[in-house]
Amino acid sequence: MASPCFSKAPARRWKDGNAMNIDKSLMDSEVPRLDGLAELTPTFSVCVLHCHPDADPKAAFHSLVKFLRTALEPRGRAQAVRCLGEVVLAETDQIEGIGALVELGVDGLYASARERRTMPSWSGEVQQIFDVGNQLTVAMRCGAFVVIHSPVSDEALRKWLQRFNKLYRYLPSAILRGTFQGDGKTVWLRGVHRRRATKADSKTLGGLRIQEVLDDEDSSFALSAAAIDYVPLDESAVVRGRLTVSPAKSRLYWKFRVDLPTFIVAATETVALIEKSLAVEPPDEQFWQLAVPETELANVYGAYDITIAEPDELPDASDPDGELTERAELLRDSFLEVRGHPESPAFIAVVGYEGAEVGSLSIKPVARGDGFELDVRFAGKPSNEVMARRIRDAIGNGELLRIYYESGHTFDELQINLQNQTAPPFANLEFTDFGPYRVNQEKPSVRGDQAIHDAIGLVNDYSLFAWVKATYATGWLVCDDGAGEVADFLHLADGTLTAIHVKGALSTSSARNVAVTAYQEVVAQAVKNLRLLDNGALVERFTTPRIARPAAWLDGNRQTGLSGFVTALRVRTTLNKTKVVIVQPHLLRPVHDAARKAAEGGKPTRDSRSLALLDGLLRSARRTVISYWDDLTVIGSE
Repeated sequence: MASPCFSKAPARRWKDGNAMNIDKSLMDSEVPRLDGLAELTPTFSVCVLHCHPDADPKAAFHSLVKFLRTALEPRGRAQAVRCLGEVVLAETDQIEGIGALVELGVDGLYASARERRTMPSWSGEVQQIFDVGNQLTVAMRCGAFVVIHSPVSDEALRKWLQRFNKLYRYLPSAILRGTFQGDGKTVWLRGVHRRRATKADSKTLGGLRIQEVLDDEDSSFALSAAAIDYVPLDESAVVRGRLTVSPAKSRLYWKFRVDLPTFIVAATETVALIEKSLAVEPPDEQFWQLAVPETELANVYGAYDITIAEPDELPDASDPDGELTERAELLRDSFLEVRGHPESPAFIAVVGYEGAEVGSLSIKPVARGDGFELDVRFAGKPSNEVMARRIRDAIGNGELLRIYYESGHTFDELQINLQNQTAPPFANLEFTDFGPYRVNQEKPSVRGDQAIHDAIGLVNDYSLFAWVKATYATGWLVCDDGAGEVADFLHLADGTLTAIHVKGALSTSSARNVAVTAYQEVVAQAVKNLRLLDNGALVERFTTPRIARPAAWLDGNRQTGLSGFVTALRVRTTLNKTKVVIVQPHLLRPVHDAARKAAEGGKPTRDSRSLALLDGLLRSARRTVISYWDDLTVIGSE
């Protein structure tokens, strides 16, 4: 096996004298000098870092070079690694064929080349077949910035930056998103919304100008990377054309392979642009419709809602010991009532289990590296310390929580993103007076599918199922409640089929707040079952009912069988309409109207923020419904 790239042998001087001013601790007598720098043609794929204000740029670069050498040395999965050469230059040094670094606007340069020999996966028992790859590293210091082109992984660099967080920092995300203006050609997006079947976890969009393609439905997606046709203001600028930026990684990729002189010019141009952007107000957002990563906790305030993520929503969500799953299940079985602060991201969560309050937790996000974690402590003495402690421990650092703020921010995946809340209201929202019916009771208070079907609409039944029976009093009304249901009810009148999904309100209070969580389950169920509304499938399903006596009415009169309903289904044609109705009385008209007025007046409240989230959920569901059938209507309370 080849010897390691670097060793701790004494430093040596280069015979031509060009490196006489170099810190000798960075040199290695066993490694040949990397000559012919002017002939190198690296791709301009770089990470740009900014020196910490308290750090000395020269000393910080010294530490960076040591890190790069250490990171390049390990063999890893390769059969062998051999360093072909390296060089470290100070600002007074010359690059043969190019000139002095100081004249190029460069204060320091490190370059190394290494050879990696790996066995191809297909080689099997053949041991003498190797893939040979040659990798180049170039790191340049330009004042307080460094530009790095290297095979060292983003993850390794990130860990080093977190460990030595007083040396360098990534560029602010807004700087990379806005400094390089031009028509967006491709964007890579990740969702910051609650994961659901009706919306993608991530997506990639391409087009002539992506800024014109994005709409309000994309406000819950954050930008991972964007390819832009960059048009510089300076007509003589070298960097132009297709440029890809990855804000979270502080990375730029210019698709052209260039010689080292051009690489240096591109690097100094990039640094000058970034330095200028940092010195003025943040540049305008090019993709303003998207969620924006937040870096300042001072901008985050008013926590008002919280949901629990599924373990497989997390990045790298392998859970071999089931620990994440167990914690998530405990949190889903608990309740966390958020009491936010109007001027702070911190909040109190009243927590409970099995309907009983067990204590209160003080929760606040704190900066950790380039993200955020939750600091969770008891707020006063809990009434059930054992259970409260279990819930606190299940929350951990927050990787399972998604927290919504009145400021428009969302905490998720240990990041905080600002969602665009300018989307239009959900159009098909209706309100009705449920009268004597109990808005928080979905079905009759009996157990078992047959018992529920038998009890619907009896004298002592004031459930929402009874309200449906009383409201849809013409045509056929069939209850399909139970395991594997198409919907809670199917209504058929004049050829129009309506699938009715019912869910009880979370509270009977006349002042109950808007709550997105009240709608998530019933919306997901309605969307999931859309394919089951195919007329042929319904005929087959109800020809042989799942239970002996399914509840069914014709013009309000109880029926003993479904043969007439099946006959009515058979005569439907493709010209007949199919609709979906969601009955969820949790949303009150007065609360809705006040929230809408606050949003329109530019004075957002907790309810207006929640209503914006609910609008987004329902618009997304409606878009899915009308891709199959005719329309979606949601019914709330007067």
